[in-house]
Amino acid sequence: MTRVIRHANTLFLAGGSNDVLRLYSAEGFAALVPIAAWRERLAARQAFFASLNLPWRMLLAPEKLSIHPDAPLPPGSLPPAQRLRAQLDHPALIDPAATLRHLGPSAYAQTDSHWLPHGAATACHTLLHSLGIPFDPALPAALPARDVQFHGDLWGAEHADLPPDHFPRRALPPMVQRIHTNRIVAYKEAHGLENEAGLHTGSHVIWRNTAAPRPERVVLFGSSFSEYRAECTLLSFMAAITFAEVHFVWSADLDLGLIRRIAPDIALLEMPERFLTHCPRDDFDLAAQEALVLARYEGAPGSSSSSSC
Repeated sequence: MTRVIRHANTLFLAGGSNDVLRLYSAEGFAALVPIAAWRERLAARQAFFASLNLPWRMLLAPEKLSIHPDAPLPPGSLPPAQRLRAQLDHPALIDPAATLRHLGPSAYAQTDSHWLPHGAATACHTLLHSLGIPFDPALPAALPARDVQFHGDLWGAEHADLPPDHFPRRALPPMVQRIHTNRIVAYKEAHGLENEAGLHTGSHVIWRNTAAPRPERVVLFGSSFSEYRAECTLLSFMAAITFAEVHFVWSADLDLGLIRRIAPDIALLEMPERFLTHCPRDDFDLAAQEALVLARYEGAPGSSSSSSC
């Protein structure tokens, strides 16, 4: 299947390892999404977090196809998150697609599969509102900014006529400090491999906010919609300017032992809608992942970087 579909001046992720466009049909969804496994996983997560008396939510980061007003979808298509919730409807599952649609095409970059700052802030508002925690999506707009232009992860030379996306990049306020990076993050930053796909899973950082509007300590497991860099296009940025302490781990699977050791006040999970094809196992071991990744890259700091959708 073609990986990217172009409609006017907007690029949409359609293929790839998750066979994205196929997920929008009833037949494709049934074939690709393991509903029974998801039912079991959500029940297990509910039992785990209940045993810790820990509030939790899992945000499904929508595909651009799910929220864009001009999405090139065949008749009868439905967003996969909508189909999942129709069958499971677990209270911890959060789908921000409806609120993101109100933003129109400005929610996501034209040449990228990810949301822009206002999209991230709106998704964060939906997520925290479900926990009864106030968050103003306009809050990040008050931070200092500089204009950034870029071609995103869906862009290629065949789309050279497309203008770059641009947005005001907000800086983290000085009261937010990154107080911990694990060895994976340290390695990729030291070698300029920030976009190396093999160095994503297992990235772990901690931010502390000495003037946070909320006192909670939060653990956030997520993907490239969250991230270790706390850019203003990411859910991690929104969490870092909101909570007193945020532990971010790049993983769809949970490290249950790590969560017990952190003993957070809230657990936030984020996963792209397209990843519904791969139900997590929650047997992740962050320390083992660090050792595995560093052994793979040791002695090869010149490894070519690549981006992952």
